[in-house]
Amino acid sequence: MPAAPEGRHHPWGEDGRVDPDSLAPDDEERAAGPEGPTADLVLRGLSVVPFLLLAALGLIGIVSWVLIIVLGVGSAEPIWRAAEGMSAADLAVQLLLAALIAAACVALVLAGSWATAHGFRPSSGRTFWTIAQALWAVAAVGLVVLDRAFHPWLDDAGVETLDWWFAFGVVAFAMIVAGVRLRRAPRTRWR
Repeated sequence: MPAAPEGRHHPWGEDGRVDPDSLAPDDEERAAGPEGPTADLVLRGLSVVPFLLLAALGLIGIVSWVLIIVLGVGSAEPIWRAAEGMSAADLAVQLLLAALIAAACVALVLAGSWATAHGFRPSSGRTFWTIAQALWAVAAVGLVVLDRAFHPWLDDAGVETLDWWFAFGVVAFAMIVAGVRLRRAPRTRWR
């Protein structure tokens, strides 16, 4: 094995194995080889997991909307049966609520999918990650306000404390990785 240049600490021990504590990020990528994952690839993958969860949540919402509201699966009845005997004003309100629920679910799927595709790119800019971190911060504050102001309503809706903490943990994780990506993002215009 060739000797390390003077003044440079090389990560291989006398037995030829790599000491993980002595590796710099570039050394880790070199040690993993051309087929191995790079630190940047792992960070990019982790940073889009919350966006994937949002898209999955929206997709679950769409499937639930079709099954419960349109088909009446479970203890609910389909919207057309529930509409029988309603006044025109009540029917309009119910149809508007059903349309808003569907639109919110579709918006979650589209926004989560777009953010996943855009955020995974190595060239995703500082503007994207600044906005993402701000939106995750707003979501964290919203979760706290929702828990404090509507706690009895959340209990009646069946939201468990563990569910709330999981959601808060995902949002906190998203804020942290968005901050890391923001620091590593290229200083370019919006892309």
